[in-house]
Amino acid sequence: MDDLEVNLITKVDLDLIDEMTTLEEEAFGKGGIHNEWLMTPLIRHGRVFTLSVNKQLAGVAEFIRDWEDPETVYLIGVNIRKDLRGNGYGTKFLRKILNRFYRKDDIVKVELTVDPSNKAAIRVYFDHFGFEKVDMRKHEYGEGEHRLVMELDLQDMLEEESA
Repeated sequence: MDDLEVNLITKVDLDLIDEMTTLEEEAFGKGGIHNEWLMTPLIRHGRVFTLSVNKQLAGVAEFIRDWEDPETVYLIGVNIRKDLRGNGYGTKFLRKILNRFYRKDDIVKVELTVDPSNKAAIRVYFDHFGFEKVDMRKHEYGEGEHRLVMELDLQDMLEEESA
């Protein structure tokens, strides 16, 4: 059995940021959080989590809190190292983070956007967590770069898990 560890990153460590941004670029290309200029403020003012599998960096997730609704966080991005995808690590990683938000940070809702053609990610968010489709944002990241908006009520997710 693999040794999984989820950590909230609270200190700026440029070597770790370099590793995290390499994972980001692998997953999202140039559209990801792939430099210290963006990752450092997220560590200081948002929430950045890492997943380690057998002491090796395996995943990264970044969140910001919603200024208009402080009980809501926005998932900027989550990714798992390419060679580990498809083994359930992403689901376990995200589930641990969401449980922490609800139990420790009084977060009740999570919002994210996803490329509407990314059927695999949409299926994971819906089937494994219960995210609901709530909106479509046309040209969110430029011409033709549409995003599906999904939301999750954390209390509903936890109630379903305990049932």
